[in-house]
Amino acid sequence: MSAVGQDALSGTEAWPPPVLLVRPDANERDAEQLDAWGIETTIDPWLEVSTAADPAPAHRLVGMLAACATGTVLVVTSPRTWGHLGQLVGDKALERAVSAALGNGALVWCTGRGTAASLPEGLAAAIHTAPTGEALAQALNSQVLPGFGHLIAGVPLVLLPGSEIARPQLPAALAAGGWRVVTAPVYTTRARSERPDSAAPLASGQFSAVVVRSPSAVQALRQGLGEQFWPEGTPMVAAGPTTAAAARELGIDPVECAGPEPARVAATVATTLGVPEKCAAGTAQMLPPSHPSRTGVLAASPFLSACRGVRPAVTPVWFMRQAGRSLPEYRAARRGSTMLDSCLDPELASELTLQPVRRYGVDAAIFYSDIMVPLRLAGLDVDIEPGVGPVIANPIRHPEQIEALPTLEDDALAPIRAAVGRAVAELGPVPLIGFAGAPYTVASYLVEGRPDRTHPRTRTLMREHPHAFAALLRWVAGISLDFLRAQVMAGASAVQLFDSWAGELDPADYLVHVQPASALVLRGIGRLGVPRIHFGTRSARLLVAMRDAGADVMGVASDLSLDEANRLLGGRTVLQGNVDPDLLTATPARLDEHLRTVLASGAAAPAHIVNLAHGVPKDTDPRTLAHIVDLVHTSASTSAKGH
Repeated sequence: MSAVGQDALSGTEAWPPPVLLVRPDANERDAEQLDAWGIETTIDPWLEVSTAADPAPAHRLVGMLAACATGTVLVVTSPRTWGHLGQLVGDKALERAVSAALGNGALVWCTGRGTAASLPEGLAAAIHTAPTGEALAQALNSQVLPGFGHLIAGVPLVLLPGSEIARPQLPAALAAGGWRVVTAPVYTTRARSERPDSAAPLASGQFSAVVVRSPSAVQALRQGLGEQFWPEGTPMVAAGPTTAAAARELGIDPVECAGPEPARVAATVATTLGVPEKCAAGTAQMLPPSHPSRTGVLAASPFLSACRGVRPAVTPVWFMRQAGRSLPEYRAARRGSTMLDSCLDPELASELTLQPVRRYGVDAAIFYSDIMVPLRLAGLDVDIEPGVGPVIANPIRHPEQIEALPTLEDDALAPIRAAVGRAVAELGPVPLIGFAGAPYTVASYLVEGRPDRTHPRTRTLMREHPHAFAALLRWVAGISLDFLRAQVMAGASAVQLFDSWAGELDPADYLVHVQPASALVLRGIGRLGVPRIHFGTRSARLLVAMRDAGADVMGVASDLSLDEANRLLGGRTVLQGNVDPDLLTATPARLDEHLRTVLASGAAAPAHIVNLAHGVPKDTDPRTLAHIVDLVHTSASTSAKGH
């Protein structure tokens, strides 16, 4: 069993609440390092980033870059910089200017590998990196500048695009070293206009600590919390002396971290909370050489390209619950077999996985399984009653029952590996999606005992026994991660985490109690390098928080248009969805009109995977799904917008 699951059984009272991460982006870097210590996190940005209003400084800087010669260095200090600079001057103009500058002997330096990775791939060989701004200034002053020597006649030039509120230390250090420094504000960071959903939980002490990485983050916290400001007993961990000084100016005594590196920040948080190191949670894994993602058989997959944010020539399409009762061959194959038994029969599960690929020509298969399967494999008495749904024989009614939950043994996953292996062997160039239920949804069945949309017992456990509830979600996260990892290691090339019931929660409860457990699964499986899709019904209010749990692709339900989803997610997340299942019985003309609307809306996102806004209804005519696949594939080129 995974370290996540084992940790859940170590007691329901000692585990600290999650740590709140509030920066506008890139929180996953801190979260991944905190994972290595076994520390849960909630990601809820208190800041937002926007492109600078005045494009003139950016145009001036890029003009100087295009006309420069040896003795000029372009310095990029944030992964945000390149995209905003491109928005101000045009991506093509920026690339032409950099190409001309490099040809004339200019250099490009970046702080950190993440910043370097944000630049176009074609520049990778020309980029020099330093871990911090201080190290970059030292390198330019002591190594680069003397190396120019007689090659330059005038004053050496540093071009430094960045934030409107950039710290002055780097340009000051470069100027002191003998450089002429030209800065250009290309983006700004400010507090969110609306009060963050995590504000009330923070004010009431529901987070064990908060990590802040900039003075603007400190100010955003001050603005969001109001007069009360800082909750007593909640440490503020400040990355670097400038941020710590900003906290002290507002009367807070922060825990100062010596440097901004995520590993150092995580270690400081762990020391502050008194958490012993848990190395296993942070260990990266490698897919076996025979895995389809490594052999090249999936190189042309439109689905996987879209998952990674690259628009393929053909828009990919698949359907949730595409292997189901709508298919006559499914009904024939399942005859005489219960739902859970069919999931645990490798030959049958493989056959049911493959049926919709053969019939429809969809761009991905999804492993035929059920969210209750990991519970059955762990030894719990669970069944799926026709017309009812999942039924738990001994539902959790007391916190003490959580400590008695069993371990999911690795041997129990053998039929899952066998079924995946059989399916992958026949799928060839079509990728397989691994499948699991999200911790909250599975836990709600464990507590309620059967389906109940209002989840009264689950909510009571969550609010009256938060430590016990957190332990339950960690246990479910552990077995879900083991279940997904078994599928991926056996051949699945992407995963989808389904959270059917999280949409019934208010955003604050989701952030405090649910997102940390979902993140354990998504970030855990992310160490295998496969794309991660996250989907929940009635999840419009939670869309950003669900993405921030660690998703590469967000499934969009019927309560939100793709246009609005793309706006909420900042235009930087791949979307999946969201054909209305109710229109599968509409007239062909009405359905086609709806499909074209979905395709047009999805064209604004980095990439789009067509799917339903929920699972395929059991009475769906298979010919309707076949028509959708044909229309999407033939309409793809008009929706790609030239990407």
